[in-house]
Amino acid sequence: MRLIGLLIAALSILPGCFWGSSEANVFFTVSAGNYGEYEDLLYPQDRAEAWGDIFEGRPSVCIDGDADNGCAGGTYERSDLLELFVPYETDRTRAVITQKGDLQITAHLKVGDAYSVLAADGFDDLEYLDTADAPYSRLGSGCEPELGSEDRSGVGRCLKAELSDNPRGYGKLTEDLRLVILVNLPGEDDVRSTYCQDYPREFESSDWTYPLTRKVNYSAHLPTEADPDHYTDSEGDEPPLPQCDIEAYASVQLGFEVFTAEYFGENAEDNSFTIDRTNDPCTGSDCGDPILGTLELEDLVLPGEDGSPHAAGRYRISFVSDRFASLDGRIEAIGSFDTKVRRDPEELEEPARQLDLDEDDGGL
Repeated sequence: MRLIGLLIAALSILPGCFWGSSEANVFFTVSAGNYGEYEDLLYPQDRAEAWGDIFEGRPSVCIDGDADNGCAGGTYERSDLLELFVPYETDRTRAVITQKGDLQITAHLKVGDAYSVLAADGFDDLEYLDTADAPYSRLGSGCEPELGSEDRSGVGRCLKAELSDNPRGYGKLTEDLRLVILVNLPGEDDVRSTYCQDYPREFESSDWTYPLTRKVNYSAHLPTEADPDHYTDSEGDEPPLPQCDIEAYASVQLGFEVFTAEYFGENAEDNSFTIDRTNDPCTGSDCGDPILGTLELEDLVLPGEDGSPHAAGRYRISFVSDRFASLDGRIEAIGSFDTKVRRDPEELEEPARQLDLDEDDGGL
């Protein structure tokens, strides 16, 4: 036990672990089908019954139609489905050059801290849950489960009330929400295939002009003759993209659940993403959000080059859960990062360790 204590103490004071910041607007798709998967992640165990009362037993509702005549002239939409905003602002961000020479940005956020930020602002950022013109924002007489479906308020209003009424409980959530973005920087390993022979064998930051849009399409395939302007998805017999064409890979991990990035806005309402489509270079307040499914590198200086190693960029990425995607498991993150870049593992400062391996203490 003494050995374990020494190791924990040493790791807890490891200097230089984080070197930058990241912030984003993160939206979790939550519904009656998947809310139970988020227990102890987005809500504490002792609020599980309350979440069940909020999401279960919600009917589809008629939108822009005659509800008394089979919704004539309109459509039925789910009333149990919403996107829950979780602010993502953290200084627990690092960027390293991996052993394969790629740039990896990792940012950590404790979920309880995100809820604390919402609480400090009076949950103003969740106003959309009870004011938006959407099926989840229906104004009823209350949220009590014993009320009939026609009398209950919408899930948005009820969820906002649940969070507002129990801020301390949600602020105690300790789960880590980890965002990882891996940007492929062409190098020696990428030019071994015939396809990649014309790529440089050593990459430098000056090889690119910034800002530069990188597509998050790690599982995509090369364009086909039938569709030469678009990348295809990962299904089919077409060969996958060669390493030199892989641009960025991203994932979000929340507890046991890993959400992987959908390639280049695959399931976005705007499906006109082509190979030639990129963001218009812009700076300051005139910049809109990046294109869904992309990472825009705004600045990059690698270790060993002139200047301080540094990486900054913006992203807008849609993520899907492989495990319960059919149950609406989806996240969208719109944000940015700004961090120093170091090499892995040479520039990581190792703590001094004093290990007592005395046989009288049982050794290891």
